[in-house]
Amino acid sequence: MYLLGFLSSALIAAAPAASKPESEQPAVGSYDYDLFRKDKKVLFINAELLYWTVNEGALDYAIKMKQPAWGNPTDAVGRYKVADFNWEPGVRLSFGYFNAPHYWDAYLMYTHYKGRAHDDVHQPSQANLFLNGTWPQPNPNNTVPLRHAHSDLDLRENMLEFLATRRFHPNPHLRLRLYGGAGVIWMRQNWEIDYRDINNAKSHLHNQWHFTGAGIRAGFIVDWFLGKGGIFFTAMTSAACFAGDYHNVSKQTSNFSGAGFNPSLPLRNAHYHDTRLVPHFQVAAGPSWQMAFETVRTELFLGYELNIWSNLHEVIRSTSGAPTAPKLTTLDLGMIGMQGVTLRWNLDF
Repeated sequence: MYLLGFLSSALIAAAPAASKPESEQPAVGSYDYDLFRKDKKVLFINAELLYWTVNEGALDYAIKMKQPAWGNPTDAVGRYKVADFNWEPGVRLSFGYFNAPHYWDAYLMYTHYKGRAHDDVHQPSQANLFLNGTWPQPNPNNTVPLRHAHSDLDLRENMLEFLATRRFHPNPHLRLRLYGGAGVIWMRQNWEIDYRDINNAKSHLHNQWHFTGAGIRAGFIVDWFLGKGGIFFTAMTSAACFAGDYHNVSKQTSNFSGAGFNPSLPLRNAHYHDTRLVPHFQVAAGPSWQMAFETVRTELFLGYELNIWSNLHEVIRSTSGAPTAPKLTTLDLGMIGMQGVTLRWNLDF
């Protein structure tokens, strides 16, 4: 009798629990729903629209006088004119695989962004006020003032990375993703400056640097469920360092043909090359809408993103003099900041 009671108890314990009626299942997007589908193996894609601008230093190209000079010679008087980047779109795409229930994923991500800056300035209207270049003017004797200065600048970033993530779920409403990996990057900045003086003499300055390198990245992403119709707070940050080849060129020509000057030869034609380390820091935060359905999961993220690149942007200037005289280098350095709105759409399938 005791044996029969034991067997019946064991069978009851081994039998699968009856599923809850559909009316008792947590609603999609509710507080008790399986928010992250953390036990489902999936492929996923991310498509991001970037709407950013660029902030850089050392981009002055002219000075427009606001008051007369105190004497002759004189130092800079007036307001610096600086290349100012526009707001421009970019893209970031990724495709990967999530391996449940081991909670890791791997994906390939590509980023493309191009920033542009187009700026003009004209001479002041008053007779004793002038427009001055911050680079050599068309007349190397500096006896003829400028009529017009134009700056045209573009910055391009292309980055391809292979990343892997370890996912953690401290509670059903919080997901933490630690990630890292390796990537390659190609960045280039091209800066063209044109001067025209009141005698219609012209000069053209071409500054360009480019960097090609490879490196590693590490970071984390947090998704925190706020409990209202699939609304989350999402934040991420990462740091990377790239090593690679850096090349900087500065070349200027002028059509001035006065005594002692040859317009067929450039006023300036200098090249700089080295191998360097380039750090990168990234942070983004904002609200997201995330919804897990029976067969797919999707996300929409709208946040503000900041990127900082260092040891990359350089403007190389030098003094002029006789061919045998020393050419003293002035190196203007500046961090590159990329900031703006990031809109991301994710689909797990």
